[in-house]
Amino acid sequence: MNELITQLRSAVGAGNVLTEGDLSAYEMDWRRRSRGKALAVVRPGSTEEVAAVVRACAAAGTPIVPQGGNTGMVVGSTPDDSGRAIVLSLTRMNRVRAVDAGNLTITVDAGCILQNVQDAAEAAGYLFP
Repeated sequence: MNELITQLRSAVGAGNVLTEGDLSAYEMDWRRRSRGKALAVVRPGSTEEVAAVVRACAAAGTPIVPQGGNTGMVVGSTPDDSGRAIVLSLTRMNRVRAVDAGNLTITVDAGCILQNVQDAAEAAGYLFP
C-alpha cells in the first residue's frame, strides 16, 4: 500500500493525501450513526487528478468511496471498517462554473455544496431548490 500512497501523493500533492491524525470528518457520516476506517483521504483539485487517483486505485485493486459534502442520508459516502478503501473527497472541487440564464442551467464542480449552488442561482435571479 505504500506504493499506492506514493502514487496518490504524486497525483494530487502530498498535502492532499491524509493518512494520519483525526480523519473522523471523512470516516463518519454527519449524523454520527456510522463510522468506518479509510486507508487514506485523497482530495483532488481537478478532473485530471480524479482520473489519476482512479487509475492508481484500479491498478492496486483498492476500493474508492466518493464523498462530496458527506451529508447524505443513506451513509453512502462513509467507508467500511476494513481500512482498505480510500475516501475520494471532492471538497477542493467546489466552484460554480457558470449560470446559463438562456438555458436555465448551472454548471458546478462535483464537490460544490448545495448552499453555494443556491446562492449563485439566487444572485442570477433564479431558485435552485
